[in-house]
Amino acid sequence: MSSGRRIVIVVLSIALAGVLGALYYRHYGLYPSTDDAYVDADVVQIVAQVSGPLVNLAVSDNQAVEAGDLLFEIDPRPFQIAVENAKAQVDKTGQNVSAQSDSVASAEAQFQRAQAALRLAKVQFQRVAPLAEQGAVPYQDRDKAQAQLDEARSGLAKAQAQLTKTQHELGEMGASNADTRMAIAQLESAQLQLSYCRVTAPVNGYVTNLTLSRGSYANVGSPILSLVDTDSWRVVAYLKETQLRRIQPGQTAIVHLPAYPGVRFDGRVQGIGWGIQQQDGATGAEGLPSVSPTVDWVRMAQRFPVRITLVDRDPAHPLRKGMSATLRIDATAHAAVGGGR
Repeated sequence: MSSGRRIVIVVLSIALAGVLGALYYRHYGLYPSTDDAYVDADVVQIVAQVSGPLVNLAVSDNQAVEAGDLLFEIDPRPFQIAVENAKAQVDKTGQNVSAQSDSVASAEAQFQRAQAALRLAKVQFQRVAPLAEQGAVPYQDRDKAQAQLDEARSGLAKAQAQLTKTQHELGEMGASNADTRMAIAQLESAQLQLSYCRVTAPVNGYVTNLTLSRGSYANVGSPILSLVDTDSWRVVAYLKETQLRRIQPGQTAIVHLPAYPGVRFDGRVQGIGWGIQQQDGATGAEGLPSVSPTVDWVRMAQRFPVRITLVDRDPAHPLRKGMSATLRIDATAHAAVGGGR
């Protein structure tokens, strides 16, 4: 083979490699892909909000439940007694308020009688005083009228004080009364505690990590089980920062799971993470930044989480949190709009 022929072959090979490289780079940019991904879902931890023994455990570990299904029940009897006590206290408070209301009415009547007595004493004194000055009646009659007037004023002041006291003790009437509000609040609190005895599923999901059995004692805040929310399935993929420029929410994605070879799952980009944990720069024991003493001569691109929402899931291929996944995103729509950036 002549040297000229070899040169042509080398040049064509280099050109072909360049074309293939360009095509690969374009495809890499328009269809970002990764096998560093996994299936994820929300996990709702169910804890006891009241203490007591479990009298009913309506589910078993790994069972599917729907929102509103009964999960377990704590012995309600102590809380039912508390509710009855609170109801009795409401009734007793109502009786006390009624009695105080009667006292106020009595004090108001006494106050009105004292006002009438004062008016009569004033009239009597105004009638006797001029006659005493004229000598028509003895001064003793004027003094007696004066004493009656003073007594009437004192009686009115006493009646006013008693009325104010009873009104203060009663407070506002009806549901606005402080004692009534307190009794009703205690009843509502007791009823709320009773409602915590029956625990239902807040979401559709699968029971997992069931730690107690019927008859076990549940403490406030102690975890009983967890629910994997089946309405929140998603794939979290870690893509290089060099791949993020063309990715945007709403783009379609094709997902494959090693657990189901040959099965395709469709998804859409929900969002891209805005930060990751940096190893260097973390605060050390003395409040100073902790920096690694080594230097990496080859800088690797950081990977950021991209969340993919799965659509039209196939019940024949159930998902499990933590499954490995591979995916490819179609970023051509973004490229058509902003590919020149």
